[in-house]
Amino acid sequence: MVFIQARQNSISVTSDPSNSSDNQPSSLRNADLHWRDDGQPVANQFDDTYFSVDDGLNETRHVFLRHNDLPQRFAAPDCPKNFRIIETGFGTGLNFLATWQAFAEHGQGYLHFTSVEKFPLTKQQLTRALALWPELAPLTERLLQQYPMLEPGAHHLHWPEHNVRLTLIFDDVAEALPQLQGPVHAWYLDGFAPAKNPQMWSNELFQHIRWLSHPGTTLATFTAAGFVKRALRGAGFRVKKVAGFGRKRDMLCAQFDYSCGPERPLLSRLKPWQRPPNAVPNSQHIVVVGAGLAGCSSARALAERGYRVTLIDGAGIAQAASGNPQGGLYIKLAAGDNAVHSDFYRSAFVAALSSVKRVLGSADNNPHWRQCGVLQLAYSEQEDKRQRSFIQRQCPSAELLYPVDAQQASALAGIALTTGGLFFPAAGWVNPVAYCHALAQHSNIVFQQRTVTALSHQPHGWRVSTEESEIECDQLVIATAHDAKSLLPDAYLPVKAIRGQLSYLEAGSVPSPSTVLCARSYMPPAYDGKVCLGASYNLNDNDPKLREQDHQSNVSHLQDFAIDASTARVSGGRVGFRCSTPDYLPMAGPVVDTQAFLQRFAPMVKNAKHVPTTDMPYLKGLWLNIGHGSRGLASAALCAELLAAQLDSDGLPTTNTVAEALSPSRFLLRDMVRRKISADAKE
Repeated sequence: MVFIQARQNSISVTSDPSNSSDNQPSSLRNADLHWRDDGQPVANQFDDTYFSVDDGLNETRHVFLRHNDLPQRFAAPDCPKNFRIIETGFGTGLNFLATWQAFAEHGQGYLHFTSVEKFPLTKQQLTRALALWPELAPLTERLLQQYPMLEPGAHHLHWPEHNVRLTLIFDDVAEALPQLQGPVHAWYLDGFAPAKNPQMWSNELFQHIRWLSHPGTTLATFTAAGFVKRALRGAGFRVKKVAGFGRKRDMLCAQFDYSCGPERPLLSRLKPWQRPPNAVPNSQHIVVVGAGLAGCSSARALAERGYRVTLIDGAGIAQAASGNPQGGLYIKLAAGDNAVHSDFYRSAFVAALSSVKRVLGSADNNPHWRQCGVLQLAYSEQEDKRQRSFIQRQCPSAELLYPVDAQQASALAGIALTTGGLFFPAAGWVNPVAYCHALAQHSNIVFQQRTVTALSHQPHGWRVSTEESEIECDQLVIATAHDAKSLLPDAYLPVKAIRGQLSYLEAGSVPSPSTVLCARSYMPPAYDGKVCLGASYNLNDNDPKLREQDHQSNVSHLQDFAIDASTARVSGGRVGFRCSTPDYLPMAGPVVDTQAFLQRFAPMVKNAKHVPTTDMPYLKGLWLNIGHGSRGLASAALCAELLAAQLDSDGLPTTNTVAEALSPSRFLLRDMVRRKISADAKE
């Protein structure tokens, strides 16, 4: 018997329920705190309060808003389109909510608030702490609705009706800041007092602040410690000591001016392919080709940034691989040491849930999606070993997943199962067609059902030729899965199409599970009079027709769910083609000129460590969002937000490492270094 021990932030599998889980590895620790009689939360580790005992909200307004001059800057005619703030220490979220409130009153563009927190509060702790500020209640409710599960990494939350984004990073500041890119317009240097939290207030902290700042960047902090003042001056800031709040006599505010500090390295610390592409000025109209999950998500992300978007697909919305009636919204994390794979999919899952809830509404009694959970069964000895290894290595939060035995799995599924597995309580199923149509319903999006015949780069943008007309645009996004190779014949796109056949079983001919079951096939609860089962995995097969042999193969997989296949009646099905990449991660970002890249970076063929100090030869205004395989429901939303942020010269919703892992040029670089291609190669 396997027993499950669940904690607020981690789970473990033990052979005896009396064993303590405190000795198990944990990738993230949530806040350890107690509550004062007046309702104030106190961090036990630092023996310090989260905000002023006098008036935390007005302390935030005095220290961070007033001394970064934010209300005035938000309202100024020359305010940047995407105003970026980075905070060290999210804590209770009070600083974020107060900033959101001020931006809602004075702002005219978009607010991107990035905050790093090593010891995040649980949702319950956050709810209790923020109840102290009833005037923030409407914003608090919105934050709590999207507050992510306590998993390490960057989590991107979005409130488009307010033009506000929050990238919440659960990590140590020393690890998180090197993973960020500018521009940064204001810093909130928060966290507990330097005397009680010296690890955060390190020399490296100020070095990273210097790297991410530019002339005009401001900074405010509650502390007036002498070493902080000296460190800020050494990092290129002009520092002033001003009156603090309440019982705090002094505080510091500063403005970056690297002429008063050492030379600023700008983006030189980043490799060429890690740097953002140059902005395309005065862009207003963007064409997105492909109206599946990737294309509709990209169109929505760009429309919510104020761009006018034309969405084009000759077959209609969600008619290719995204056209299945049901898809599982969940992730399969790597059991090994592929950290970037897990980092991406954890963040992507949070972004996907947020997106689905925003555009489709609550899952309660919703005909288009249900948050019924997903059960990954340990259907074989190999899969059981993989799952056990994953739990021991990753120690995920119980909010994300937890292991169950056969009895528990049966109770969750509502049918008798013979094996346990991993249960994802926040996951479920989504109707991709309904989701894509909802994504495309935006005042800035116009859909045209036309077949694209050619693309051409023009002096001031791109021309998209269709059978009926030609469309001019400032920038162009290709989201046509494996068909991108025919639209971009000169691009290096090592993707392949993998045929998948889905079988529809008559409802009642087999038991309908209460949750989505996954093994060799997936089976969600019955929907619209049928139970979906599949899909097959056919390599090197471009047959678009339904085949009886594949129906039989799908039905045979019912044994993984301990279901009698002899009663199953197939009523139909559907064939689609997944777009897969060599490393099973999507391709999202700017597209390079292949030949120019091979020529510029040729020295790396002889020495891969010799990286030329040249810019990437990006094809100006050309973007890609493809390669989602069978995980598009989970991955498309975050990839779209990443692409939109890069296009819009905004801070990224992911870490640099994740963005680099998704770069469309990664395979070109890899295969060039491995001498699989050369400058005269033709893809």
